[in-house]
Amino acid sequence: MLGAIACGGSSKRHEPTAPELVAFVDGKSVFGPATEWMKSDLPDVGETGLFPARTPEQCEVAVLHSGEDSFAARMALLSRAKHSIRIEALIFTGDEAGLRVAEVLKQKKAAGVDVKVIVDGLSNSSLQTQWMYFDLKQHGIEVEGYEAIGLQLINEIPNPLVTPWHRDPARPNSRYHEKLWIVDPDEPDAEAVMGGLNIANEYFRVDPTNVPRYWRDQDVIVRGVVLADLTATFDRNFAHFKDLKRDRGGLTDAAWAATRKIMDKTGAPTIAFERRDELVRTVAAFEARTPDLDYQPAQCRFLWSRPRLHESYIQQAYLKLLATARKEVLIGNAYFVPTPSVRLAIEKAARRCVRVSLLSNGPETNDEPGMNLLSRAYYAELLAVNASPEVTACKQPAGVEIWEWQGKAASDATQTQGLYHAKFAVVDRTLSLVGSYNLDPRSEIHNSETAIVFEQPALAAQLISLYEHDLTTSRRITDAEAAGFEKPDSVQRRMKKDFAALFESQL
Repeated sequence: MLGAIACGGSSKRHEPTAPELVAFVDGKSVFGPATEWMKSDLPDVGETGLFPARTPEQCEVAVLHSGEDSFAARMALLSRAKHSIRIEALIFTGDEAGLRVAEVLKQKKAAGVDVKVIVDGLSNSSLQTQWMYFDLKQHGIEVEGYEAIGLQLINEIPNPLVTPWHRDPARPNSRYHEKLWIVDPDEPDAEAVMGGLNIANEYFRVDPTNVPRYWRDQDVIVRGVVLADLTATFDRNFAHFKDLKRDRGGLTDAAWAATRKIMDKTGAPTIAFERRDELVRTVAAFEARTPDLDYQPAQCRFLWSRPRLHESYIQQAYLKLLATARKEVLIGNAYFVPTPSVRLAIEKAARRCVRVSLLSNGPETNDEPGMNLLSRAYYAELLAVNASPEVTACKQPAGVEIWEWQGKAASDATQTQGLYHAKFAVVDRTLSLVGSYNLDPRSEIHNSETAIVFEQPALAAQLISLYEHDLTTSRRITDAEAAGFEKPDSVQRRMKKDFAALFESQL
């Protein structure tokens, strides 16, 4: 049966069990041929979302060491744009950082650059953000995932007359979580930023005084032939949104056309945005930075997962990384609620004498309170492998470590940072993965996601340095604590845990 799934030959979706999936990836490289990947079983999708492995001559990667560096690199790309700008993010907020990006996009559009933006239709509801999108659109920039006066909700309502329910990519629970920033991809020196950062003050660390919105995240910048894969992903998504609106009768396009007719008579509105002067100055200072980009040639593969189209390439990549590890796996992941296949893969790696170190948010920093109740419920199961005969007999550091990000060092009197939003892994100090994918049910079964996996020891060393620094503002979970999380000692805590479990597949 797995062979039929891998070849995309079945019209009926088969959900492989965790043992089936882990067995399928065993011994297979993330750079292996298409036959070593489970592809979509939908005949019109097949392996269209699987991109080729790229050689070091086709792929160069540099690690961006902070949100500040990511903002500087992104704005430098915009300043050099000559032909096209493609930006996709779940969130693009109308705050000081987002408004500066929007200002430059309007300037580039006026200079003749083709500018396209994709945002998630349900994740950007603030009034100032909606007005920022309106302003971009009235300057000729198409913002897919937005329609005036909230009419994007029309495009979110599933229409069974157009597409069967199980295939409808606009059903409200299937969100667009990709993060791409691509400039002039057809130019020989083109670059693109990707990873975990959306576009807002908290991601770029604009306001350290607002501790809950001062985040730790991870991006990389890439160049080379691999940009064709990022560009194809963006262009397919953009075309998908266009088709989606047309399939729903073009109502939102008609509404915008009517709005344009009104503005032709009345004139375009002047929109006043609220900004804090000190944050505007900080954004300008970040834009003026020149990050040290240590590009390294690396074998790489760009990964794209669309669960709505029965794809799981990034999930498979994580399982392959765990299955091929010989000594060490470091995982930093914002929302860690390990699914059965991930739990099994971690256990199997530990039993092979691999050290698996996991870092995610603690309750002090998590912006999704239910996440910690669910993730902590699995700590005891994950740590139990450390007492197994296989692990205790290992002659190298082995077993599972779990760390929770606290946003402060032990010597700090108060918390200094908010959410840990990074999503990356490093295997055997050589192989790395960076992207938007969380190790939770939502990324596995609902959200469209992107990531890049690359093999390069120098790049891995930089990510390891960041990870080890992250541990200085985190704490390691003990076996006793894990046992308490699994079986809370109060009725209230047990009720909260059981209630959160009802929504586990949606978080």
